[in-house]
Amino acid sequence: MSSACPRLAKLLASLLRCPAKAKRTGNGRPPPHPTTGLLSEPRVRSDRDKFVIFLDVKHFSPEDLTVKVQDDFVEIHGKHNERQDDHGYISREFHRRYRLPSNVDQSALSCSLSADGMLTFCGPKIQTGLDATHAERAIPVSREEKPTSAPSS
Repeated sequence: MSSACPRLAKLLASLLRCPAKAKRTGNGRPPPHPTTGLLSEPRVRSDRDKFVIFLDVKHFSPEDLTVKVQDDFVEIHGKHNERQDDHGYISREFHRRYRLPSNVDQSALSCSLSADGMLTFCGPKIQTGLDATHAERAIPVSREEKPTSAPSS
């Protein structure tokens, strides 16, 4: 057996262990995930006053996104049909689901999409207990004209 096989296996194992060394795009961001099109992992921030999710969905328009709350979860779904890019044709789809803290005011949730593709889901927190029953409802995604960068943590 050739000595190339163990070297190839070692190289593949090395690449799988070091995703941080992935090629970056011209804007300094890592390339999007090949299936979802998401550029980075979401950031979730829960502080004393609010709960916020930042999700980079650059390849999706507001019409491609569905955000809904059911019980104590927010579900974010993005899907776009096949379209042409620099390498051919691609379609993308992702699903994210997050548990909402029990003290988030579910009647005051908001969701927006910035011009640079950052989805921001936000809910203020309240100090008193919430009603135990939460019906499913859709949260509209509004479009902002200015770019928004998620804060680094």
